[in-house]
Amino acid sequence: MKPLRLQSVNVKVPWAGDRLSKLRGLDKGIGIVREVCAYKNSENKIVNAEYEGMNLRDLISTQYDKLMGDDTSNQMIRAAYIDANEDLSIQVHPYEEYAKNVEGDFGKSESWYVLECDENAKVIAGCNIDDINLLRESTENGSIEKYLEAVPIEVGDFVYIPAGIIHACGKGSLVIEIGSFGGITYRMYDYNRGRELHHDKGFQVLDTSLRASKKSFPIHERKNNIIKKGVKSEEFTVDVIDTIDSQKITKENKYHILTCVLNQCNIIINEEKYPLEYTETLVIPAEIKEYEIEGDCRVLCSYRP
Repeated sequence: MKPLRLQSVNVKVPWAGDRLSKLRGLDKGIGIVREVCAYKNSENKIVNAEYEGMNLRDLISTQYDKLMGDDTSNQMIRAAYIDANEDLSIQVHPYEEYAKNVEGDFGKSESWYVLECDENAKVIAGCNIDDINLLRESTENGSIEKYLEAVPIEVGDFVYIPAGIIHACGKGSLVIEIGSFGGITYRMYDYNRGRELHHDKGFQVLDTSLRASKKSFPIHERKNNIIKKGVKSEEFTVDVIDTIDSQKITKENKYHILTCVLNQCNIIINEEKYPLEYTETLVIPAEIKEYEIEGDCRVLCSYRP
């Protein structure tokens, strides 16, 4: 099986920025761009001619061994851009047991890698009190922000958001969200945008003790070929691969999701080159055991642990 190119799924939202739409020539108002998704009703179509008419879910079901290898799930790690001109809704995602028993779904943990952002940009991750009644009251009267933890972000930062933490991506940022399989979001506060809120379920899964984990990978510190761990969780791992000229990657019998987040590069497999422009993504099937990254670039490599 050759590497897979997927057709992105573009979503209009009220808080959209224009960084990605300008870069890709998208319609105004596109704030979410799903790069890799096999979740129900959001599946990417396969661009490769040999799989014309198929989506990612179809391919997982018909080519499991070649694509998924030693994986034990019928889902794939999800990757999507968030391009925010305004603050996103304050929300929480359910953990695995709750999502399975209450929603018939998967839990959802995620991470954000910052490609671009304004000066003084931030994300929300965690709260500074454990009084659930006060938090509930604050979501109703609009004072919740003073009880939330603001995490400053810069280009090259990686923030891990576990299920159960209250969080929100901040305005003036372009991030790629890489996370686990679930699709359930409980919206706690939405800046009076008129969308449905989900307080009852949200407060059932909210864990006030959780805090975000942030790692920084400054662009100016790139000097050598190096691979560092951006995120490592039970559900997914993301490596930050900095390449100055070229380097070979040897992998196990599992898929890799490669996303170019700095400059551009070529992915070389069996002497065939697959160009990756800035923000583009390529899925490397499990049965491919080695590839080369060529170029002065940074690539995120997402895979199942």
